[in-house]
Amino acid sequence: GNAASFSCAYHGWTYGNDGRLMAVPNERDAYYGELDQSQWNLVPVAQLDSYKGLIFATFDPDAPSLLDYLGEMAWYLDCFFDRRQGGVEVVGGVQKWTIPANWKLPAENFAGDAYHTAWSHLSAIRTGFAGDFRVNASTQGAVLSPGNGHCIIALGPEDVAAPPEPDILEYEKQVRAEVQQRLGERTSRVNPIVGTMFPNFSMLRAASYTFRVWHPKGPEKTEVWAWVFADKAAPDHIKQQLRLASIRGFGPSGTFEQDDMDNFNQCTRSGLSPMGRRVPAYLTMGMGHETTHYALPGTVAGRRVNEVPQRAIYNRWQEFMNAKSWADI
Repeated sequence: GNAASFSCAYHGWTYGNDGRLMAVPNERDAYYGELDQSQWNLVPVAQLDSYKGLIFATFDPDAPSLLDYLGEMAWYLDCFFDRRQGGVEVVGGVQKWTIPANWKLPAENFAGDAYHTAWSHLSAIRTGFAGDFRVNASTQGAVLSPGNGHCIIALGPEDVAAPPEPDILEYEKQVRAEVQQRLGERTSRVNPIVGTMFPNFSMLRAASYTFRVWHPKGPEKTEVWAWVFADKAAPDHIKQQLRLASIRGFGPSGTFEQDDMDNFNQCTRSGLSPMGRRVPAYLTMGMGHETTHYALPGTVAGRRVNEVPQRAIYNRWQEFMNAKSWADI
């Protein structure tokens, strides 16, 4: 939608859509008419850009441009948000909830943790809310780090990860040729289904069609903002089926979501313990077996179960923590 102004829900200060402070309640009697409203406009961001309908901003004037920051991740975003003409649209509203966990745990889970699925989500799998790929513990597929800390989990090109609703599966079958033509030859090699754009923007196109931002609220708390999305060109009944399947699977009370929220909570708790601080985490799965591929830029693991993404996202985070400026990264 759009609005001509935005009002603060706390004290009612109202700003125009250009960021100017337009109105202050009780300005005459509370401030005695002495408030210079021109000095209290909203702080503008240093850079604002968009990609395939996603809007990104930063207060850092020295940060790289959005396309430079995305790098090879841009094509993988296309696989989620630009599969068909018109891109995607949000179905329903935003869902928000808070989890007692560090933000890096869900970010790296979406970045590359296919290892936990068949074990941690076994009860959810048995409900029938997921496709066959979750039941099958096969390692076929790939995990990739296309650079800059971004990461992707992909199935094989012939695998389908959509919710197992007959209408949705038929829809995916009908649009497959169009999607492959639109996205190009790379779709004959991988089918991206989960990913994290570093540091905290994640997306999922499997049992649910969701994208979310993990907002850190301190080292032990994360606020989740999540949306359900669908191809804009999809029929209305498909959009509604995707909305319901997504809420059942990865809504705040969804079957898969509840499994993960408990995992993230417990990992945060154990990480705070004396032994958790003393004993290093073991993230060497598949180390030494990474490769490169002419059609898949970045670091590639030719199996879906591998900790290439975890190492990539944590190494990138460490670079940011140690750097004084963008020039050091």
